[in-house]
Order: sequence, then structure tokens, then C-alpha cells
Amino acid sequence: MFARMALAAALSAACSAGFAAPANPQAPARPGLASLDKNGDGVVSRDEASGHPRLADSFDRIDANKDGLLSPDELRAARCAGHQGHSGPQGHAARLDTNNDGAISRDEAKGAPRLAANFDAVDANKDGVLTRDEMLAWRKANPRPSREAPPEPVKP
Repeated sequence: MFARMALAAALSAACSAGFAAPANPQAPARPGLASLDKNGDGVVSRDEASGHPRLADSFDRIDANKDGLLSPDELRAARCAGHQGHSGPQGHAARLDTNNDGAISRDEAKGAPRLAANFDAVDANKDGVLTRDEMLAWRKANPRPSREAPPEPVKP
């Protein structure tokens, strides 16, 4: 229980803070707003994002109000959604859904070995694709085993 609370606190802190350093020190750091915002107007235009392939590829998804600009709030929300992918199916599903149709095909599921191995069980309506609701229902019914060993019973 404590480990989950600590994880939730850490994710919350990461989402409310500025851009974090990468987990892998060899990987390039995610650019912060200051380095993305070339003209200093406080937002990131599509042109400014074009120099960062991952951001450019996600621009339309991140641009929640569809004004053609990424605000600090939109960038923060996108970063937090990415963190949710580590602890929940919604963010992970978005990364797997390479054709952006809102569902995960059998081929797309290959990017997540556990999901691919359980594809038929997760696909409740047997239509050959997994929806967010199907993944949430399956995960609720089949939680991952706890990484922490249960406490030893106290002997009287």
C-alpha cells in the first residue's frame, strides 16, 4: 500500500513539475518549453515543434483546443498522460494505437507482450480489436500480481 502511495506521489510531482530529465542518462533530454518556444511567446507553434519529431508527430493530439499552438497546460497534460501509461492502460493504449483509430488491433498489441498474449481473452466482443473499455474491464478482473511479498503472519 505504501509503495502505491509513494508511486502516486512521485507521478503527481513529475506531472506538476517542469520537463523531467530522462530515465536513461544516455538518451537526449526532453526539451523544455523555453527551448521549444523559439519566439518567446509562451506557446509552441507547429513550426517550432517541427524540429522535435516525437512532438511534431503528436502535435494534433496534444493540441486539445485545436488552435494550432501548444500551451504550457497542453504540454503538461500530454506529459502526465504519458506517465499514466506506465500505471494504466489508457496512456499505454494511445502509444500502441499506431493508426489512431481508437482501438488496438492484434498487430498493434504485439508492442505489449502481456496484452498480445491475452488478446483473445481481452477482446470481450470478439471483433478483433481491443477498446479502452475492454482493456479496463480485463485489467480490473486480472490485476498484475503485487511486486511486494505479502507480510509474514505474526506467530503468537
